[in-house]
Amino acid sequence: MRFQKSKRLIAFLMVFAICLCSFSGTTAFAATEISSLVLNKNEVSLEVGETFLLTATAIYTNGSTENVTVKTDWNSGAPNTASVYAGSITAKQEGTAVITATYMEKMVVVNVKVSKRVRSLIKDVQTIDLRKGASQQIGLTAYYDDGTNEGVTTKAEWNIDNGSVATVVNGLVTGQSSGTATVTAKYNNQTVSIPVNIEIVKRVDPNLSEVSLLLKDDVTIKLTATYPDGSTKDVTELADWDSENPDVADVIKGKITGYGPGQTKIIATYGTKSTAIKVDVDNAVKLGLDKQTVMMKKNASEQLTLTATYPDGSTDNITARAEWTSSNEDVLSVVKGKLFASAAGEATVTASYGGKSVTAVIDVDVPRRLLASQDSLYVQSGQDQQLTLTAVYADNSTSDVTTDAKWSSDNEDVATVSKGNVVPRKAGEATIKAVYGDKSVTIKVSVDIPNILVPNKKTVSFQMGSYEQMVLKALYTDGREVDVTSKAEWTSSAPAVAEVRNGLITGVGTGVATVTAKFGTRTTVVQVSVGVLKSLTTTSDTQFSMAKGSSKTIDLTATYTDGTVNQVASEATWTSSNASAVSVDAGVVKAIASGDAVITASFETKTITLNISVDMADSLTASPAFLSFDLGESRAITLTAKNKSGEEKNVTNDAEWASSNVQIVQVSAGVVTPVSRGKATVTAKYGGKSVSVSVEIGVAQSLDTDKKFLSVKRGQSTSIALTATQSDGSKKVVSADAQWKSSNYKVADVSGGVVTAVGSGKATITGTFGGKSITVPVEVDTLKYLKTDIILISIKQGASVEAKATATYSDLSEEDVTIPAMWSSSSIRVADVKDGVIKAISKGKATVTVNYGDKRTYIYVTVD
Repeated sequence: MRFQKSKRLIAFLMVFAICLCSFSGTTAFAATEISSLVLNKNEVSLEVGETFLLTATAIYTNGSTENVTVKTDWNSGAPNTASVYAGSITAKQEGTAVITATYMEKMVVVNVKVSKRVRSLIKDVQTIDLRKGASQQIGLTAYYDDGTNEGVTTKAEWNIDNGSVATVVNGLVTGQSSGTATVTAKYNNQTVSIPVNIEIVKRVDPNLSEVSLLLKDDVTIKLTATYPDGSTKDVTELADWDSENPDVADVIKGKITGYGPGQTKIIATYGTKSTAIKVDVDNAVKLGLDKQTVMMKKNASEQLTLTATYPDGSTDNITARAEWTSSNEDVLSVVKGKLFASAAGEATVTASYGGKSVTAVIDVDVPRRLLASQDSLYVQSGQDQQLTLTAVYADNSTSDVTTDAKWSSDNEDVATVSKGNVVPRKAGEATIKAVYGDKSVTIKVSVDIPNILVPNKKTVSFQMGSYEQMVLKALYTDGREVDVTSKAEWTSSAPAVAEVRNGLITGVGTGVATVTAKFGTRTTVVQVSVGVLKSLTTTSDTQFSMAKGSSKTIDLTATYTDGTVNQVASEATWTSSNASAVSVDAGVVKAIASGDAVITASFETKTITLNISVDMADSLTASPAFLSFDLGESRAITLTAKNKSGEEKNVTNDAEWASSNVQIVQVSAGVVTPVSRGKATVTAKYGGKSVSVSVEIGVAQSLDTDKKFLSVKRGQSTSIALTATQSDGSKKVVSADAQWKSSNYKVADVSGGVVTAVGSGKATITGTFGGKSITVPVEVDTLKYLKTDIILISIKQGASVEAKATATYSDLSEEDVTIPAMWSSSSIRVADVKDGVIKAISKGKATVTVNYGDKRTYIYVTVD
């Protein structure tokens, strides 16, 4: 048992060892056994200066691969033509070279062709325009970087993008069919392209743009192509022809044949151009009927003729070929132009042919209008009246249709009618109607009806208890005049005012009434006034002015409709709209206090009014109308009032005065006193009127200064005079009163208009007064020039030179600024400087800069 286990263990170890050796041996073998060496390219073409990277791949016997480019041994047979390093080929000069790649005893060669670098590729043709079958040669010239050139037409690679239009062989282009294409030539790294047009015409034109044909007729169109060079060619048989509607007309190689009536277009296409020919087949210019209107009797027939007129002026009877329709088959039918009348009425016949149509109006027993023998009848009961009816037709012919018409009455209690015979029945009105065909006419009938009723008076006026007898007459159309006073029906609109019996009107109460008389269907009215006041008047003015404490008596007259006149001032009712100002009693008006009042006098149904003013102003005027002054002053306003009578009065002391802002101005009895600067409005009221005066205290319309610009030196002071122009045009110096400020107090200070220069620089001085401001620019220590007495100096090492700096100001004054100026050297190792003293340190050159104010200057120093 132990022996068997030992055998199994030994066997396992042997298998493991064999597998391990086999694995190790395979790996080692694969690393050393190569099947082949493969390069990514075997031939390379380069231009001088170009590079190309070759890659080497090792394929081992076990099928695995490895990129061994860097492990491979690379060698060039002509390194002056093409060198190689780690697979990277560099083209150096024109020629050929053989590159050898060796790895694990496997060798592969690559042929390299190096050509000169092409700087540009020039074509001798920019575009090609050819007819079909024609050819044209393109020449190519290559220009190299070394300045040489050569023709490379046959060496280049030629292509065309549309071989159906043209072909190209070594630059020779041959046209195949109409169209456009692009030829491409490639040589080395350069490419050029040439557009090609084959059989491209500028336009195509038919000899006819419009054609009119009869059915089965034909015409041949000639199509001419015009080329860009101006030449032409008959391309009728070469073109493509098509019809938009072959059922109307079709085309074969320019020959157009008409097949059906109508319109279509023929399209001719040659190359990229097309044109259209409009075709009318059997299409007449117009259609015409021999009759536009036809009058027919029922059951009759009549023939219409339809004629077509063609573009050449010829005509043709197409009655049988046209399509005929009737708008009303119950009245009229039509077959190939023949009309058949079936019933009375109207119809429209339409004839259509070749896309056109024409119509005729047919009347069958239809009159255009009816005429009655009378438009209106005035008859007495028991007297018949015969009417006749005439029909008028479209041709102005007439016929008596009295017995054929249909007659009717809208009120048969008044009158009846039969075949035009009118029979009156009783007093009243009726309308007779006659109908024939689709026309009708009406006649108004009046039975025992007068034209008008006429009373002997249209208006009656009297006092209560009086009376008036009226007479009423009826006027007829035949001229008769009949007294119908007792036969008429009389009524009153107000029996409590006026009663009426058989035309006798009696006044029973005060007021107005309307009395109406009616006879038959006619009525008339009489206007009645009983004790009615017609007007209430006064001889006094209805508008006047009174002084306080005065009085005036107003008269009042009442006039009645019957002419009676009475003085009624004491009987009237008087009222005042403002009793505190004006009182009134029995017409006596008294002025009590200032104010307006309306006095009203009422008597019976009338009133009268009077407008009265007591110490009231019609207008109020202030003088002056505007005030403008400053503190410390005062102004007076005069107030004048004018009443309605035009009288003027000074009411300054009597008016009520007020200020819109007492913190700016105060006012008393017209005297305006200023409190502070600003604007306010003073208002005066008197007699129901008011007036306002605008007041401005210390308000400037504009400001001005005596100096527009200041240029001063530090420590100096200058005064600015500020003048304010007020609204009334007056001027005042306000320098001391204005507010002043400086934009930069480190440069310039200001107080009361006095400007003091503090330090060099620029500032703006602003003066403000009365709501306005003005500015003055200030410059302190403003230099115009800065110069030195020395510009170029040459000194020995260790020596010193003293320079002087002078500042020239805007006012052209000069100042020695050697000490206050800033001195600096561009190289203190060569030359140092302090307060204008330049000291040479070592040999060399330096630039000394002088700064003062906003200016600078230079001294150029050379140390020997």
